[in-house]
Amino acid sequence: MTISRKRYPVVIAGGGPTGLALAAELGWRGIECLVVEQGDGSVDFPTTNLVNTRTCEHLRRWGIADEVRYRSRFPSDYPRNYVFVTRMSGHEIARFDHPAAADPGARSPYSPEGRIWVSKPFFDPILQKHVRNLPGVDVRYRTAFESFRQSERSVSVTVVDAETGASSEIDADYLVGCDGGRSNVRRQLGIELQGAFSQGMNVAVLFRSPLLSIARFGPAVQYQIINADIQGAIAAVDGRELWRLNIRGVKPDQVDSLDAAGKLRHALGANVPFEIVSVRPWTGHCVVAERYRDGRVFLAGDAAHLLWPAGGFGMNTGVGDAVDLGWKLTAVLQSWGRPKLLDSYEPERRPIGMRNVQEASEMRSGYDQALQVSPLLDTDTEEGRVLREKARAAILRTRAKEFQNDSPGIELGYSYDDSPICVGDGTPAPPFEQGVYNPTTRPGARAPHVALAGGQSTLDLFGRGFVLLARADNKAEAGPLAAAARQARVPLEVVELNEPEARRIYERRLVLARPDGHVAWRGDEAPADPAAIIERVRGA
Repeated sequence: MTISRKRYPVVIAGGGPTGLALAAELGWRGIECLVVEQGDGSVDFPTTNLVNTRTCEHLRRWGIADEVRYRSRFPSDYPRNYVFVTRMSGHEIARFDHPAAADPGARSPYSPEGRIWVSKPFFDPILQKHVRNLPGVDVRYRTAFESFRQSERSVSVTVVDAETGASSEIDADYLVGCDGGRSNVRRQLGIELQGAFSQGMNVAVLFRSPLLSIARFGPAVQYQIINADIQGAIAAVDGRELWRLNIRGVKPDQVDSLDAAGKLRHALGANVPFEIVSVRPWTGHCVVAERYRDGRVFLAGDAAHLLWPAGGFGMNTGVGDAVDLGWKLTAVLQSWGRPKLLDSYEPERRPIGMRNVQEASEMRSGYDQALQVSPLLDTDTEEGRVLREKARAAILRTRAKEFQNDSPGIELGYSYDDSPICVGDGTPAPPFEQGVYNPTTRPGARAPHVALAGGQSTLDLFGRGFVLLARADNKAEAGPLAAAARQARVPLEVVELNEPEARRIYERRLVLARPDGHVAWRGDEAPADPAAIIERVRGA
C-alpha cells in the first residue's frame, strides 16, 4: 500500500551521527529536511568514543558542545588517559595522560574546543534531541529507505514503515545517503568502494567489571592490552563499570568458536571479576567510494568511506562531510549559491576521506610491525623489564602522534587544496603531518582560531554566510568585494580584525572565509575583479 506524498528540500537516509549532523547543519541554516532511520534510535552496541576537536567546533556552532562536554552521561571529570599494559593485573608499558573534558586544560591550543571522550549511547541521544527540536527537521524512526528515482529536477524516495509495512513516496530536491557501510543508496547508484577490504577480523566484547576499584593503573579511557595471549584494547563505555574489549587478529574460522570469556581473562588477569553483556564480531576495511555524487544524490559518512578505527577518524570524517555538504545545499536551495557549488563536494571531501583512510591504516600496520610480543613481556624478570622498555620505545615512536599530540594535523590541518570554489594564491601548501598543525589562511585551509575579546574566537564569526575579515586600517579595501556580494545576493559580512595575534596568524590584510570556516580567498588589497571572485566562491 502506498500512502501520501510530501516534498522536502532534502531527504537523509540514515539517522546515525553523520545523518544527524547533516540534519543539524541544515536545520541550523533554516532548511527543511527529513531523516529516515530503519532503527528506533537506540544504540544496541556501544561504539564511537572520540568526538574530535573539529567536530566539537561544529557542535559549538550548533550550541551543543557544552552539553556533550558537561551533561552527557559519561562523567565529565573522568581523565582522558591512554595506558598500554601487559594486562589489567600486569605491568604498565607506556601511557599518555590528558585532563578530563571539564578541565580547562582539555581545550586544544589551536581551538576554543578540544577532544571529548563520549560513547555512542551517550552522544547520539544529544544529537537526536537537538535535531528533533529544530524547526523544519522531521525525523522518522522505524522507517526504512527502500529505493529512489531521480530526474533533472527532483528525487522520488520510497520509504517503508517497519511497523505497518506501508510504503510512502516522498519527493525531494536532494537525497543524501548516510546509511552506513552497507549503504542501500550507494548500491542503487552502482557506486563501488575502492581500497583494501577485510584487513582483519576482530571481536568486540561488552562487559561489566569493577575495574576502577581494582586496576593499578588509575582511570583511563583506553587500556591497550599487549601480551602473548591477546592483543586488543579495553575502552571505557560509561566511565564507571561498563567496558568494551576489542580482540584483534581473530581468524575468520575462529570467530564462531572464540572463547570470549577466556580472552577477557587473558586481558584482565586471574582475579578480576567480570560479566559479559554482549559479543560482536566486526571486520576492518580501508575503502573509499569511487564517487560521492550522482546527480541529485550524495553519499556521506560510512556510506562514502570505511576506516580502520585507529585514530578515531571515522565518525569525525563523516561529520566533516555533513558540514561541507550542508552549507552548499543551503546556498543552492536559497538561490544565492549556483548549482556548480554542489560539484565541489566530491573534490573537497573525497581526498580527505582517502587521506584519513590511509593514515588510519598506516597507524595500525606501523604499530603491529613495531611490536614484538614475547611471553616474557609480562614477567617480573630483568628480561621482562627490558622487553617492556623496548615496547615502550616502539609505542612512543608509532602512537605518540595519535595519543599524545591528538592528531591535530588530521583534525585541523586538512585543506581543500584543489577545490574549484577556492581561489588559490600560488603559495605552497604547508607540509602535512598527522601530529602537527600549522595555522594558515592559505585558501582551502580551516581559518585559524584566535582568541578575541569577551571570550570569543574567530571561529565564532563564521557560519551563516561568508565573512570578510579585514584590518581596520584596510577596511576600505573590503568595499569592492562586499559590493559584489550584494549585487549577487550572496550573504557576506565584513568584520574588523584588530588583535595583534590575529593580524599575525591571518597573514593577509583581507581574508574571505566561507560559511564552513574554510578560507575561500585572501589578499592584501581588493582583487582586480571582485565580481569574478564572488562568482567563483558561490559556484557560478
